[in-house]
Amino acid sequence: MAEDQAESSSPVRKRAKLENSDIPATQGETSNCPICLDSWSSTGTHRLVSLKCGHLFGQICVEKWLTSHFKCPQCNGVAKKSDIRPIYAKTIYAVDNEERDSAQRLYEAERIRRTLLEQAHLKTSMQCQLFASENAVMKRKIWELENRLKTTTEVRSMAKSLGEHGCYSFSRSILVSTEKKPHVFHSDPHTGMIAVSKKFEDNHNQHGVLKISSIDASHHEFVNLHSNQIRDIKFDHFGNTTLLSCSKSKNVMITCLKSNNTVITYPAPRDCWSCTWHCHKDYIIYSGLNNGEVMVFDIRNTKESLESIMPVENIKKCPIISVVSLPGETSDVLVSSLMTVSHHKKTSEGNYHGELLGIPPGAISSVAYDSNSSNLLVSYKPVLGTKGSSEQHVLMKLTDSKETGMQTEIINTFKGGSTQALRCRSSLISCPDDDNHLLVCLGEQESNSIKIWSTKNMKMFQQFPIKKDESGPIIAVGPHRAAGTDYLCGLTNQRIVQYKWLLSESHFENNSVAYQIDVPN
Repeated sequence: MAEDQAESSSPVRKRAKLENSDIPATQGETSNCPICLDSWSSTGTHRLVSLKCGHLFGQICVEKWLTSHFKCPQCNGVAKKSDIRPIYAKTIYAVDNEERDSAQRLYEAERIRRTLLEQAHLKTSMQCQLFASENAVMKRKIWELENRLKTTTEVRSMAKSLGEHGCYSFSRSILVSTEKKPHVFHSDPHTGMIAVSKKFEDNHNQHGVLKISSIDASHHEFVNLHSNQIRDIKFDHFGNTTLLSCSKSKNVMITCLKSNNTVITYPAPRDCWSCTWHCHKDYIIYSGLNNGEVMVFDIRNTKESLESIMPVENIKKCPIISVVSLPGETSDVLVSSLMTVSHHKKTSEGNYHGELLGIPPGAISSVAYDSNSSNLLVSYKPVLGTKGSSEQHVLMKLTDSKETGMQTEIINTFKGGSTQALRCRSSLISCPDDDNHLLVCLGEQESNSIKIWSTKNMKMFQQFPIKKDESGPIIAVGPHRAAGTDYLCGLTNQRIVQYKWLLSESHFENNSVAYQIDVPN
């Protein structure tokens, strides 16, 4: 009897009984796991198992259940993982996993192949971008070589005709910004540093200057200064590497560019359009506002302005685009707005008294002054809607006397192009090898070129075209001096182009082939 009972209770006998049983079973009871409601399989992780209470489940489902519960999901009877038993029966509905596993393998193979193709596509795209960038650089170098060749031919003929006098020759082009927005620049003759205003391209609220070294033009450093567009910047005249800047954020700032630290920040009641240093006193600065007022600051007082220079009475209040400190003991200043130029002189009572200068009427784009010759250059925009109107650059001589005050005498008028989309700043430059020879340097946006006129014969001295589609329109022209060498700089929306002064034909023969093209990537 014991042997019969043992034989009848063995797993083999139980499986045989189940296989030979005629007890009907419904599909719903035998094909779905009550935990996940998915069909169980005859093999694998979701094979059919039971607990000691007899309820059926998928193996992986009931194992996960018993890790946090110690009872049967159906009858709440006490259960544990050791109670799980596999069920062997032929009457259950089991899912054949072969097709699913085959599809899964095909899916994984396809996913791996797709990943490899995406990686190859990304690598190819990066190579294409690299080749496009290298192609753009090579095109730029080819253009500069062609420009240098053309300039070389012109300068050779120019040098022969000038004899002992020199001329400018293309030196290099430096990328300062990828955004086509107006900028201003100024150079420090003591250190050879150039500062160009720009917006930090990764942050819309950071506006500062890009420091460019004349020793290594590939070394650029951005210095954050203002929270809005910078209108004007000026280095001090005394070799302190101190930069004065003003902006639309209604403040005037003094920054030491040796340490890149802000020294003083003055608040202004309105947007600031221009700024300058006193020509003799390194502690006095000026800033022109958009209502025609000029604020005077003494940096020994770090909290507020010293006084204000009010506009001349009975004239339209316009933004001040230029403030010039005149040499002398009376601290006179020339104040230029978009419509007028006025001379402000300090009275015995300590106040400023202003008088308008006799200049031609028109929309002023820039004003330049040469203190050695007392010459004033006023540049006018073309009159909109007037046929035949063009840029006018009027060169005048200033004379000051106690009886008549400041008087102007027109020397010559230089004509420019018929269009000017952006305000362009002109300059007066002393010829590097002749202090008595003054050069009028203009930026013409219609032909997008720098034009240099001689004040000796009032004829065009040199002309340099700038490629507009790559650099944008010319917006400023000014001098630069570094390591004893004189340069002329032209600023566009994206680049600053330098032209080196060559002293004579023999000097040109020895040095014109030695300049390296410096094109940042």
